[in-house]
Amino acid sequence: MSDNYYKDIILDGICSDIKKARDNTILAGSVILTLSAIDAMSFLAMPLGQKKVHRRDYVNWVEKYMKTDPKQPYQYKGIDLYGARCGIVHRYGVKSRLSEKGQCKIFAYHNGSEHIYNPKVDGNFVLISIRRFTNDFFDAVEEFLQDMIIDKNVKSRVDSRILGLFRVAKNKNNIYNLKS
Repeated sequence: MSDNYYKDIILDGICSDIKKARDNTILAGSVILTLSAIDAMSFLAMPLGQKKVHRRDYVNWVEKYMKTDPKQPYQYKGIDLYGARCGIVHRYGVKSRLSEKGQCKIFAYHNGSEHIYNPKVDGNFVLISIRRFTNDFFDAVEEFLQDMIIDKNVKSRVDSRILGLFRVAKNKNNIYNLKS
């Protein structure tokens, strides 16, 4: 598989779209794209032979790759991000079935630079910095791609699925095998 596939689809596609949305103050869009992009990375990383991404795949990818500055008052938890993803994708809201059952935190988002979390005030509520969240995702993608270079098993999983990810052809001469 050509390195151009990874660059074109993941970096120039997924990550670039998130950055463009964020930098053009399409903030809700950048959050939705990032939470969905974690789904895409989970799809690429799931075990060979598995056809559908499950909650555990999303949670595992977040736990392994999504890190923020250790000085931040909130550190990502896979179940929290999965709950945020469910709330926004299924309800276009901040609550999900998981948060209603007390199984994950509720996220709201702001345009500042730091996550805001004070468990003494409300241990179930986190105000997520969109810039920090998206940058942390970009770092997670870089680490995932590095793992792909090092680990042939990860690379084979990614190679078997990458052409199934959404992408926009730059021109009619730049169309990959769209039947995959």
